[in-house]
Amino acid sequence: MDAINQNEALDIALAEINELGHSSGGELEILLEETQTIELGWVFFYNSSDFIRTGDFKFALAGNGPLLVMKDGQISWLPTAVPWQDDVTKIARPASGRAV
Repeated sequence: MDAINQNEALDIALAEINELGHSSGGELEILLEETQTIELGWVFFYNSSDFIRTGDFKFALAGNGPLLVMKDGQISWLPTAVPWQDDVTKIARPASGRAV
């Protein structure tokens, strides 16, 4: 697959976030101002629409790791147990231990 651009990555992320929201019964939104551009692609952060609208922590999601959309269009949900940067480093490193 050819490399995608940031707008295409955002479309992929929105589709994933919308699917997650539908399956959990809530509306979710991507925090565009928090998006990180990295060598592999783009890291998108999200939260519930109610939390974004009100700022009330009773509506905030817990344990929602960011979504990485890679330049080839593949996606990877990043964990919350470690900083997302640490997990991205593992994704970028093949089993031999050499960086890509």
